[in-house]
Amino acid sequence: MNAADHQHLIDELDTLLAQIATLLQRFEATGCSATLKADYIALHELQARALKQRQEHACAMAGDPQPAALATRRDGLH
Repeated sequence: MNAADHQHLIDELDTLLAQIATLLQRFEATGCSATLKADYIALHELQARALKQRQEHACAMAGDPQPAALATRRDGLH
């Protein structure tokens, strides 16, 4: 995989992460985080997986074969 491929995937993951963040905010604003708790937790798990994949692609682009420990929080995301 070349740098352009990694960048394309990072861009796609950034879009997905923004959509997840918006959906999480809507869950919280409407009280669905309590009534649809399993779905809310699943969204957080999806967010964590997307962040991990993004970190892996960013490290691969930088030539770092061992990604550093993934931060659990990202600006603007839960």
